[in-house]
Order: sequence, then structure tokens, then C-alpha cells
Amino acid sequence: MSTILGDIAKPYPDDCWYALAPVALIGKSPVSFEFLGNEIILHRLPNGTAVALAGRCAHRGCSMAKGWITADRLVCPYHGWQYDQHGICAHIPSLRQSEVIPSQAKVHSYPVLERHGLIWLWASSSESSPSDNIPDIPELIGQQIHSGGDISFTYDTHYTRTLENGIDPTHAAFVHGKSIGRVDPNVDLSLGPYEIVESHNSFYARMPIKVKKLNGLAKFVLKGDADSVYKEYRYIFPNLVISTIHFGKFSLSALQAHVPESAFKTTVRVTNARSFLHKTPLLSQWFDGVSSRTGVQISTEDSAVISYQLPPQVAFKGSHEVLVRSDEILIAFRRMMHGRLSVV
Repeated sequence: MSTILGDIAKPYPDDCWYALAPVALIGKSPVSFEFLGNEIILHRLPNGTAVALAGRCAHRGCSMAKGWITADRLVCPYHGWQYDQHGICAHIPSLRQSEVIPSQAKVHSYPVLERHGLIWLWASSSESSPSDNIPDIPELIGQQIHSGGDISFTYDTHYTRTLENGIDPTHAAFVHGKSIGRVDPNVDLSLGPYEIVESHNSFYARMPIKVKKLNGLAKFVLKGDADSVYKEYRYIFPNLVISTIHFGKFSLSALQAHVPESAFKTTVRVTNARSFLHKTPLLSQWFDGVSSRTGVQISTEDSAVISYQLPPQVAFKGSHEVLVRSDEILIAFRRMMHGRLSVV
């Protein structure tokens, strides 16, 4: 378990696709990510194919984050060992003519996919081949990914807390007064019944938007009546949340990859998709900038609350937290995680 998923792997989901980062983050130069206690290096081959390798050299355990690419190979910055796209050492500069490269000179290579504007990593303690598909996201139909608004924010808490925060439908009016808008004292904040639509690897819910005194980006986009302004949440197991707002004929989605770096450190990387401002470059850049700043402000506001929740890790069964009917989407999340992890 520890060689692939890290020493902190249990009870993290195994044998599944993790959303890791927006595709725009990965280029021809190596980029380092922390994932479940392990370092992972990603880069692209000349044909654009993404490669993900364990980030510690088999030679002396050096981080290859400061390495480089030579002849399509990842080069360790300590002694120049070179690894091909399969993680096999293909060259050792100091090797004597009478020697051959040891068969143990290799690092783990992770299967990688690109879908929905994200890099997905197959994580398996048994080193099994991918056996599941990444679900469709119907909310993205008619939208385009715009990487100019991508953000990354690190929380000092377990990834289950950041995931629950990402789908929590009733906290915005109280936590996000500076970024989204203040609570209107004349607005009924009670949340009526909403349906949870579940499938094998995901679930979906739609509900109204309750905040009325809007700020910033929200003030610009959230215009319309109760029937045309609403929000949607989709959770894709194990770590992706899609938050979509609709305002009339326009829609805006935030795809949030909640990446567990260590037991109590989570980085959420967000890319955005929208159905408007595709053909107006200056307005598109302006909107991306506003979206990015708003996203960072929202994340900062969330961090001030969820980083201090106790216990830091969500209990999928036997929690002493008191949930109410408006928390049905959180209950669905805990039920799915409990079922998939077989938590007793």
C-alpha cells in the first residue's frame, strides 16, 4: 500500500481515478505534486501525452522536482539518472562500461487520463490497471473550459472536510459575505426539499440560490428570477466537486479537484467552464481575472472555518454531528464514501 498510495493511504479510496490538476498546469517541463504522502512528477511528451512518475529517484531517494527533460526522459538533478515514460531508468551517466542498468532501477509510473479539463491519476495499492470510467458531466454541455481563472488553494485539514464544504448548500450566506454577498435579513434562508440523483460513481442535486445582497462576480452574473437562477452540485468519486450556477441562459461551473496531500493537508485545484464570453478575448480575460480573485477570496473565507473543524476527518458512519434535512447532500456523500470504503 505505502509504495503507491503513501503511508497514510488508509482509509483513502483505492483503485480509482483521482482528479489531480487542471490540464493547463502540465507542460513539457516537470511539475511536482504531493499526493497521499508521495511526490509525483508530471510532464508531457513531444506528442502531448501526459506522463506521471513517482518523484523520488530509485538511486538515492532524491526529489526529482528540480529535474529536467532530456530526450523525453525525466532527469534526476542529483546524479543525472534518466527515466523514460514507463518509469524505467534508461541511462546512468556514471555507469561503467562493464555494468548494465540494474533491473531495480525504476520508479512507479501512474496511468493518466485527460478529461473535463483535468488530469486524472489512477491510484492503486495493488498496481491494478484502470478498471473504471470517469463519469460524464452533463452540466458542461454547451460550456468551454477557461484556464485563465484557474486557482490552487491549500487547506490544513483532511480532504473529506474540504469535499463536504464544496457541496455544502447552506453556508455561503454566512461565510462568504465579502466574496459573494451579505445575508439579506428579509430573505427566507430555509432550504426546501431537493432530490439527490445517485449513480455508481457520482451524485447530483439542484437547489435555489438564497444570497440576495450580492458582491463582485456574483453581482455581475446572478441576474434573473427564481426559476432561472439556481445552483447545481455534482460529486464524482473520489475527489471531484462540480459547482454550477445558472443565471438565465448562461451557466458557470467550477471544477474542484480536492487532492489529499497528507493526512491533514489538502490542495484544491480549480478550473472553470462557462457558456459565455468565448469570442470576446478582452472581456474573457477580464472575467477570468475576476473569477480567479473571487475564487481565492472564497477559499480564504472557507479555510478560516473548516481548518478548525473537529474531528478533522469526516466520520462516514457513527458521527456525533447533528444533521438536518437540508444536509441531505452531505448524507449522500457520507453514504457513498462509506459504501465504497466499506468503513465499519
